[in-house]
Amino acid sequence: MASLKEIAERAKVSLSTVSRVLNYDATLAVTEETKRRVFSAAEDVNYKKKSPKSKKGRIGVVTWFTQVQEVKNAYYLSLRVMIEDALSAANFTKSTFYYGESWSSLQECDAVIAVGHFSHKQREELKQINPKVVIVGENALRDGITSVVTDNEFSIESVLETFIDHGHDNIGIMVGNGRTSDDQEKIYDPRLGAFRRFLKSKQLYRSQNVFQGSVTPEKGYQMTARAFEKLNDEFPTALFVASDTLAVGVLRYLNEHHIPVPQRVAIVSFNDSATAAATLPALSSIRVYTDLMVQQGIGLMTQLLTAKEDLPAICLTVGTSVTYRESSD
Repeated sequence: MASLKEIAERAKVSLSTVSRVLNYDATLAVTEETKRRVFSAAEDVNYKKKSPKSKKGRIGVVTWFTQVQEVKNAYYLSLRVMIEDALSAANFTKSTFYYGESWSSLQECDAVIAVGHFSHKQREELKQINPKVVIVGENALRDGITSVVTDNEFSIESVLETFIDHGHDNIGIMVGNGRTSDDQEKIYDPRLGAFRRFLKSKQLYRSQNVFQGSVTPEKGYQMTARAFEKLNDEFPTALFVASDTLAVGVLRYLNEHHIPVPQRVAIVSFNDSATAAATLPALSSIRVYTDLMVQQGIGLMTQLLTAKEDLPAICLTVGTSVTYRESSD
């Protein structure tokens, strides 16, 4: 994990600004461009570029967020930045497309790498414009699109087993319930299904311990506040939070109300982004190997570029590990 000093030097901002940006401090008066620069720098300092040799073609990079939305979710911003860096390192020329921008010029690209969640309609549109497309971040096999995803089921089972081993039997989950950017489809989080199945098998599942909302620090704060008002002493003693971004809001509420972490509530989050190590207390978080996801995505894209015949779509799943810090016992 990069130090705050390294990030500050690359982003040309103060250490305090880096810390506050990574903690999604709503009172910080800086531009959206400065926030993007800090998050991008946090990823750049952890990425080793390869020496380019010769130009290989133009690749379209499509993200499911607008620029403003992307700043509020470090995970997808990080994926997009890493993909662009990897393409540059491999000496591809890249063109980036944010949500709301026309995709028509993607037909002039040699291939496309898309980042995030897309509706069936959007996937079909991407395929029609440019059939050589790879999606990083969701399984698009049902639409015949090659994909790279991170493991969800086994990673959450590992965390739940650790919670139980440490004596927790009142365990909760906080997940996002977002929609695709075109508002056509609800985004289903497979981690919720894995959570239910595993705890039901242990006879520990409690439906009141499932909290769902959009993935922002503000929603994390609000969901925690409502849950404490409703459950009081029955609020979970261990909580899995499906995003570091959500967990920032959870910690903010707990800190403001002097609820000790991990003594009262142990927390493990997901992504292990630059934000996780910068919170107070530092978040335990499931590490997503975004660098490997990116490498695999570009490898699959290269196969599409060089294949002499149509290839069937495949989906690669990249494993995870847990980085334990101060927020869990």
